[in-house]
Amino acid sequence: MFETVVECLVKRKITLKAYAGRCGMIFLDALVLAIIYIIAAKAPFIMVVAFLLVVLCAVFTYLVFRNTDVEYEYSFYDGEMSVDKIMHRSSRKKLKRFNFSKMDFMAPEGSRHLGGISSQRKQYDYSANDENLTSYIAVLYDERNNAVELKFTPNEELLEKLTKTYPRKVYTD
Repeated sequence: MFETVVECLVKRKITLKAYAGRCGMIFLDALVLAIIYIIAAKAPFIMVVAFLLVVLCAVFTYLVFRNTDVEYEYSFYDGEMSVDKIMHRSSRKKLKRFNFSKMDFMAPEGSRHLGGISSQRKQYDYSANDENLTSYIAVLYDERNNAVELKFTPNEELLEKLTKTYPRKVYTD
């Protein structure tokens, strides 16, 4: 049987924690610039240190914005799905592989089928974190045969592939 690769790219909506980090860095930058302006007027010989401090703040601000701009890429092939994290559309990090052939079930978040699942399982949240998109929770077994929960946001093509491959385990409500 010929297997196809299904890929899905999901932009993660910025979380409250990331938003607070971004705002905090902008506030810190403005505060440093104000302090440097006041000090430079009274002691111009400190300008070299002030310049280095501004460059350091700019680098930290760049890193905070870069690391809070996240996309997830799901690649499904032959019963396995790998999840990659893409930060600021420039760097990629392989996160985890999930074996869907060892799946108990999969259902939309908030579904009645999820009523009896335990919250003591290890949870992986690789979803879009967007209330306008439907996220799914899959209960799978890892390589050590421990049950884990995967929260992700598949597109229609990936959802259709999972539904065709595992018709009795995927609930779409």
